[in-house]
Amino acid sequence: MSRIKDLRSFMEVMEENKQLARIKKEVTLNHEIGNVIRACENENTGAPYFENIEESSFTLIGAVLSSMDRIALAMECTKEEIIEKLMYALENPIEPVKVEDGPCHENVITGDDVNLDILPIPIHAPKDGGPFITGGVIVSKELNGTKQNLSFQRMQKKGKNKLGIMINEWRHLKEFYDAAESEGKALPISIVIGADPMVYMGGGLRYDGDELEVVGAIRGEPVEVVKSITNDIYVPATAEIVVEAEILPDIREKEGPLGEFTGHYSEPWLSPVLKVTAITHRNGAIYQTIAGAGMEHVNLGGVVPREPLVMKNCKYVSDGVKDVHLAPYGSGFLALVKMKKSNPGEPKNVAMAAMISYVNIKNVIVVDEDIDIYNPADILWAMSNRVVPEKDIFYVPNSQGHELDPTSDSRGVQTKMGIDATLNEDSKGMERVVYDSVDLTQYF
Repeated sequence: MSRIKDLRSFMEVMEENKQLARIKKEVTLNHEIGNVIRACENENTGAPYFENIEESSFTLIGAVLSSMDRIALAMECTKEEIIEKLMYALENPIEPVKVEDGPCHENVITGDDVNLDILPIPIHAPKDGGPFITGGVIVSKELNGTKQNLSFQRMQKKGKNKLGIMINEWRHLKEFYDAAESEGKALPISIVIGADPMVYMGGGLRYDGDELEVVGAIRGEPVEVVKSITNDIYVPATAEIVVEAEILPDIREKEGPLGEFTGHYSEPWLSPVLKVTAITHRNGAIYQTIAGAGMEHVNLGGVVPREPLVMKNCKYVSDGVKDVHLAPYGSGFLALVKMKKSNPGEPKNVAMAAMISYVNIKNVIVVDEDIDIYNPADILWAMSNRVVPEKDIFYVPNSQGHELDPTSDSRGVQTKMGIDATLNEDSKGMERVVYDSVDLTQYF
C-alpha cells in the first residue's frame, strides 16, 4: 500500500529525504515567489515551501516535480524504473472509487461569496500578463458524458470569479468545449490545486481513459474521489483546493503573455473565459504552483509523462529500440532514441513513430547503442561524426505541432525533422574508442 496519498504525505516524504526547502521569510506574490522557485530549481535545493505569504492565510509550494529525484520519490521507485512503471500503469488502470465526502470540502464557498482573491495566485515571471493558475489540474468530461479527463491549461485571473483559459488545439478538453459551445452551452470543469503528485503526472499524460485510473495503478489502489459541489465532476477527495467553474460559450478575451515551457514569453491569445461557481479547500490549505518556463513546467508538460508512449510506439516499429528520452533542454520538442538497427531504413521509421506519439515532438535524433542519450555531448558527437546531411536528415512539412512552439504558426502547423545519427552501412566496421574505467584513488 502506498504511503503517499496526497500533497501533505508527499511533503513528509520529501522532508525525510532532504528534498523540501522550508522558507519562513515573508514573500510577495508579485514576481518574488517565481524568482525563488526558479533559483531553487537551479540550485537543486529541494521544493520551496513558502510558509509566510504577504496578505494571505494560505501557504504555498512550488517545483514539486522539477527534479528526477523527486519524481522518483513521488513514484516510489528508482529513476531508472520511471518509464517502466508508467508503461505498466497505462496498461493496468485501476478505476477511482467514489466517496461521500472528503477533506477538500472542509471549507465551501459558493454564490456571491466566491472570490479568487483568497487564493495566493502568483505573478511568476517579470513580463507575465498577470496572476496565472499554473499548478491547477483540470478535471473535465463531455457535456453529457461520464468519462473524465485530466489536463493542464494556463488560467489568468481576471476578477473575483473570472479566469481566462488557453485551451491547446489537441487536448480532449478542446473537443469537450467545442461540442458544448456548438450547442450554445457552458462546459463545467473542476480545477484541482495541490494533490498527490501523481495526479499532476496524470495531467501531463495523453490517455484515452480517465487519467485517475493511471494514478491508481501507480499507487496500487483506487483514488478516492468526491463529487464537486456545483457540477457532477469527481475530484480527488484529499485535494488541497478545488476551483469549480464553467467555460462560457462564444466569449473570447485576450489572456497572456506568460512565460511558457518553451523558455519564451507567449503572445497574448484570444481565449475562452471561465466563470467560477465555487471554491472549496482543506483546513490549512496549501496552494501549489508551477513556475512558467521552469524545469517542473518542462518535465510535466513535455518530458516524463510522454516517454512511455514514445517508447511503446518506437518499439512497435522496431524491436531494436533500447531507450528513449525527451530531453528537458529540448522543451519537450526533441526526442532521442537509442537503437540497434538491423536495416538502414529502420532509424527513419523509428523517428516517424516518435513524431506521431505527441504533437509536441518536432525533432527526433536516432543514435546507436554506444551513445548515451542522457549526455548532450554524446548526442552532439554522434551528430558531428555519423550524420551525412543529404542522406540522413528528412523533413515532414505541414505537420501539426504545438501552437506555442516559436517555429509553428498560430494553429501549431510546422515542419518536423528526423535525423539518423547512426553509423551508415559503409562505416559499420568503425569502432568507437572507449577506455576502461579505473579507480583513480589507486593511482594518486
